[in-house]
Amino acid sequence: MGQPVLAKPPGKKLDELVKQVTGGGESISGGGLTAEVEESVLTVADNFVDQVLQAACKNAKERGSNILEIRDIQLTLERGYNIRIPGYASDEIRTVRKIAPSSGWINKMSAVQAAKVTGGKSTD
Repeated sequence: MGQPVLAKPPGKKLDELVKQVTGGGESISGGGLTAEVEESVLTVADNFVDQVLQAACKNAKERGSNILEIRDIQLTLERGYNIRIPGYASDEIRTVRKIAPSSGWINKMSAVQAAKVTGGKSTD
């Protein structure tokens, strides 16, 4: 846990990634990322990977397995971070259950519709 999860990539690669994300324009100073910014980006990425792996290991343990599987990581990313991994189909079936209205609610709504038609005047 004390070691960085990600090996420090060359600064050039990180600069290329930043240029892709920001649109690739030349910066005013002409340089890339400063050492402090580069270190901060790597720390954030390191913490993200740590959090995802810890949660995925908890998922595997809940399943009763001692082996971390892709579906554990996939579940953590989808549920915790709303990140979907292309190419890996989720086993869970996503259905939206339609709630059937109760008869009391149907009666109330039909009374409301009838009141709209009659202008709110009662027939008594």
